[in-house]
Amino acid sequence: MDQHDRADPRDDLSPLSLVSNARPEAVPTLLRNVLVPASEGDAYARRDVLIAGGVIAAISDANTLTPPDAPGRVLDGSQRMLLPGFFNAHTHSIEHWVRGLIKPLPLELWVLGLIQHEPRGACGWHGADSYTQTPALAVGISAMLCGVEALLSGCTAVLDHLFIRDAGDMAAAVAAYRAVGVRAFISPMLNDDDLSQMYWNYIPICSSAGETNVRAHAAGCRCGGMRTDGMLRETPGSNDPARTAAQLRLWEECVERFHRPDEGIHVVIGPVTAFSCSPEMLRGATAIRKKYGLAGHTHLLETRAQAMMARQSLPSGSAVRHLHEAGFLELPGTTCAHSCWLTDDEAKLMAATGASVIHCPMSNLRLGSGVMPLATYQAHGVNVAIGCDGSASSDGQDMLEVLKLTTVLHAVSTPEYRSWSTARQTALTLCARNGYRSVNCGGERGGGELAVGRLADVTLWDLTALSLLPRTDPLALLILGSRTQAPGAGSALAAAWVGGTQTVADGSPTGVDLTKLRELLLALQPEYRSPELTEPSATPASAAAEVEYRAAMCLDGAIGSGAVEPRLSQYEKGRTLYDPTLPSV
Repeated sequence: MDQHDRADPRDDLSPLSLVSNARPEAVPTLLRNVLVPASEGDAYARRDVLIAGGVIAAISDANTLTPPDAPGRVLDGSQRMLLPGFFNAHTHSIEHWVRGLIKPLPLELWVLGLIQHEPRGACGWHGADSYTQTPALAVGISAMLCGVEALLSGCTAVLDHLFIRDAGDMAAAVAAYRAVGVRAFISPMLNDDDLSQMYWNYIPICSSAGETNVRAHAAGCRCGGMRTDGMLRETPGSNDPARTAAQLRLWEECVERFHRPDEGIHVVIGPVTAFSCSPEMLRGATAIRKKYGLAGHTHLLETRAQAMMARQSLPSGSAVRHLHEAGFLELPGTTCAHSCWLTDDEAKLMAATGASVIHCPMSNLRLGSGVMPLATYQAHGVNVAIGCDGSASSDGQDMLEVLKLTTVLHAVSTPEYRSWSTARQTALTLCARNGYRSVNCGGERGGGELAVGRLADVTLWDLTALSLLPRTDPLALLILGSRTQAPGAGSALAAAWVGGTQTVADGSPTGVDLTKLRELLLALQPEYRSPELTEPSATPASAAAEVEYRAAMCLDGAIGSGAVEPRLSQYEKGRTLYDPTLPSV
C-alpha cells in the first residue's frame, strides 16, 4: 500500500457514529388544530398544517384537512404552538471547547485566549504540537454540540463560521451536522496573513509607535510590543501570496466536496475580516462565489478598535467600502457579523447592496464591543438577522436567551416606547424570516415563514410546559420567560422538522444520543481548567498584544503619548455607555 493511501488516525470520525442515531424517515404529517401566530398583528389562530414532500404542503382552518394516507400520521396540536424555525446566523462551533474559560477581555485580547486554548491551539490537547496532532474529531464533536444546543432552542438552521486546517476538519463538521439534522451553512473561516507576523492584524497600531520606539531605543530598552525586537508595530502585517493561493484552493475543495444544498449542507465563503485577508484573497473569494452561486460571510466592524484599523490600514478607510470594492459585498447572500460600528453612510451602502448584518448582542456585551444600533440600520433598510456567536463569547447556543436580550436591549436606546421591539418581531421577523433571507434561503421556496410551499423547517412547542404557563401570550412567554429544568416541568420544545424530517421528538433530538454525547465530552476533555490560564500575561504573545492594544486605545499613559491622530479619534455615538471619543493630538 502506498503511504499516501494509509488512513490518517487524525481523521478517525468513528466516535461520531457512536453517538448518532438513525433519524426517522420523513412521512407526511398533519398537525391538527395547532396554534399559529397570525401573519399580521398580535393574534393567533387555530389551523391544520400538513407537512409533506419537505415543505409545508397545506394550511387550512382547524379540523378541515384530510389525514394523509399511511405511513403518514396525525398529531394533535390542541396543546401545541407551531413556529417557523429560527436561524442562528453567526456562530463558531469550535469555541464550545473553551466556553466559560476566558476571562473578561475585549475581543482583540479575548481572541488570543481562544486561539491558544481551543484543542488545536498552542495550549491545546497536544501542547505545542496541537495544530498538527489534534484529530478532526475535535471539530466534529464541537459542531455536534453546537447543532444540538441550537436545535433544542428552536433553531432549524445554523451558519457556522468555522476555522479549518484542511478538508478533514470540514468533513468532521459536515458529518456532525448531518447527524443532528439542522440545515447547516458551514463557512470555512480563512485568511492569508503572513504567519511570521502572527496576530499583527488583530490589534490597531499605536499612533505614536514611531516616536515611542525611538525613545525606547535611545534609552536602550524595549516597549514590550509585538515586533521581534520588542518594539511596537508601525505598519500592518503583510500577506503571504503562497498562502493566499492555498486558502483559495481549500475553499474551492470544500465547495466541490461538501456543498449539497438539497441535503441540507451549504458551503459559504467566509473570510475572517477585511483586515486579515489581502485584496487578492477577497477578490478570489468573490470569484469563487460567482462561479458556484454561493453565499458569503465575514466579520465586520465588531469593535471600535476594528473601526480604527479600517481607518489605519484600508485604502478607502472603510471596511464596508473595502468589501464593496472587492466585489464581495453586493453578491446575493452576503452576511456581515456584528457590524456595531458602521457609519450611517456605510449602513446605507449595506442596504443598497442587499447585504445583511447579523446582530450578536450576547457576545457584543460579553466582550465590551458595543451595541449594534438596530433601529438606525432598520431605518436605512438593512436586513438584520440574529446570531448567538461562538460559545466562548456568548458561552452558549441558546437562541431563546439571545432573542430575549435582543428584545429588551434596545428599549434603552429611545424613550419612544411605541418603537420598542416586541418578542414577536424579534423571533419571527429578525430571527426566522430575515435569517433565512440573509443566505438566499427565504422567499417563496425557502424557510423562515409559515406559508404553503415553504421549507418545512418548523418547530412545535408544548403549551402545557411550565415555562409556557399560565396562559398569557405564548410567544412572548417563550422569548421573554424562562425554562424550568425540573423533570416534571415539561420540555417547551416538543418537536421539530427540518426539510420535513423530524429532528426533535418528545423534546430530544432524534439524531443524537445525548447521554453518549455527554460521556464522549467527558472523555475527550476530562480535566477542569482555570481562567487564570487566559490572562494576557500568561504567554509572551498575548502579553505583547496587550501592551499594543492598551497603547493604541489610549488606556495606558506609560506607553505612547496617550493620544491618537485626529482622524482616529471620533466614533459613532450610542454604541457604548461611555464616550467613544479618543483623545487626539
